[in-house]
Amino acid sequence: MQDAVADLERVLGKVRARQLKALRDCILESSSVFVTGLGRTGLMARGFAMRLMHLDRTVFHVGDVITPRVSKGDLLVICTRTGRSKVLAHYISIARKAKARVAVVTARPDSPVASRADVVLHIDDTPARRGQRARGRQQPLGSLFEQALLVVLDQVVLDLMAKLDLTEEDMARIHTEFE
Repeated sequence: MQDAVADLERVLGKVRARQLKALRDCILESSSVFVTGLGRTGLMARGFAMRLMHLDRTVFHVGDVITPRVSKGDLLVICTRTGRSKVLAHYISIARKAKARVAVVTARPDSPVASRADVVLHIDDTPARRGQRARGRQQPLGSLFEQALLVVLDQVVLDLMAKLDLTEEDMARIHTEFE
């Protein structure tokens, strides 16, 4: 477990503050935020959408039956390790046609999806993968990216809380009572 934590620390240490700020500002400037990702990365994206709702932002998860049409002034946030998904590229086409902005959180800032974004937040999991290989072990598939993604998106939430002058108690007032 110490190796996994050390790898996560290395990855998080490379995240750029200005990219965090750019995503935060894009969210603040948006009428509505649409969040998406696929697989386990998509689960992290859904958690981020939930926290944005707790911040009283208008937020939707792409693909839910209650998700409305994306419009000018909105933001599409795509979470993707590889940035190669044709589905996510299609979502960008829809957002672009509506004149919405696009933010991509990815391990591959030169990927097809990231190359079409207004804002790219890079989570560089490459050095950690090299370190894992050197020790003869590696977390499976994109696990390290997904772990870092959760922490990075929670940092965006903390930055939003500070900018909006909201406390955890403010967020708790919005939290669901159906649990």
